[in-house]
Amino acid sequence: MVNLYPLTRRNLRDLVIVLSLASTAVFATNNIEIYIAFGLLALGCFLHFVSKGTLIRNVVLCDKGIYQVLRHPYYLANYLIDSSFCLLSGNLYLILLYPFLFFWAYGPTIREEEQLLFTRHGDSFIKESLEIPQVFPDIISVINFRALFKGFSVKRITLREYSRIMKFCAIALFLVLIHEVKADVIVDGLTAIREVFVPTMDDYDEFFFALLAFMLYTTSVIALRLANQNRYADQKKQL
Repeated sequence: MVNLYPLTRRNLRDLVIVLSLASTAVFATNNIEIYIAFGLLALGCFLHFVSKGTLIRNVVLCDKGIYQVLRHPYYLANYLIDSSFCLLSGNLYLILLYPFLFFWAYGPTIREEEQLLFTRHGDSFIKESLEIPQVFPDIISVINFRALFKGFSVKRITLREYSRIMKFCAIALFLVLIHEVKADVIVDGLTAIREVFVPTMDDYDEFFFALLAFMLYTTSVIALRLANQNRYADQKKQL
């Protein structure tokens, strides 16, 4: 069977990261865009945690806390995180293109998930879908932000989720680092690359971004490995 949707939510982020990294070599950004991008990233990571900490997968129909505001808050978190990468790339065309890529990639997934939810929960899901928007909150649903943490438990957040968040932050810092190094290379030539590894008293921004990005990414890899080991151990116990 021919895959009519080669772009999926599983590979959309990889595409965004590759395009963002490539764009930093051509496009420039400014401090305001960087601040906005990190604001979007922080909000996306926050929603990521709250969504995962409230979700009870395949057990009940989640309609408490963040799920009183949106039916798919985790996808809004992904939208904000990916948008932050696009903004950090400095590529206006990528920023404008991303919403179309998002709906192309997530549309089929959302339909499949909601068909499954309807099969399992019937009228309860129909009632929820009539009252709660899918991905983006509206004026009515946003009132339920007052009960944002209802049903939330930090115990539901796995090491895998912590690993993802640290990886997102590392990528964002690396994008900023590329812009910083590129700007210095234009002024000082290729010798500016040396400051990434050997900082000076007057200019240590590149070294700081590189070190922080490296630490976050390394920690994310360790956390992911531990998560995989724990999952393997749990599967082995069930045999």
